[in-house]
Amino acid sequence: MAAAVNWIVVDGERSTSLIKGINLGVLAPGVSATKTIHLFNTGAGGDRMVDISIQTNTATSAAEDSQDESESEDEQDSVLDTMEHLKMLVIPTVNPLQVTQTVSYRRNLDPWSSLADMETFDEKFWNDGRGGEALVMATMSCVGPWCLKIQSVELERRVSSSNFEWND
Repeated sequence: MAAAVNWIVVDGERSTSLIKGINLGVLAPGVSATKTIHLFNTGAGGDRMVDISIQTNTATSAAEDSQDESESEDEQDSVLDTMEHLKMLVIPTVNPLQVTQTVSYRRNLDPWSSLADMETFDEKFWNDGRGGEALVMATMSCVGPWCLKIQSVELERRVSSSNFEWND
């Protein structure tokens, strides 16, 4: 089973699709509440959509036209007024690293081996005079909002059975 690419965490509850029933408690008029939703993305960068549904319940007392005077206010029926607010949040995510590579070649100016040099016929012989030099430049950019420490980078030469590889 493949690991989930995106998931959300609220109050320690983790889900790849839906978290239901996040309670903000009873709020007095004019009071606000805050909940933090953590969105984790391990896939490619791009926009992620989060649908939020906020339901509010307000208790109001029922007013009846034919109210009996013997009934006290505490005994009146209460009506629950429910409202729902829907909001779609678009959250951009970025790749943590952006890597670009460029390779430029230049001809080596060392003298060529002579035709009588028998070493040139050896399979493992490499003459820089015939080839050239490749200048490889890799640029790694930290495009996310995180600090990043690169401990080492290593460039390895690909070992092949011939000096040239043809890609079709």
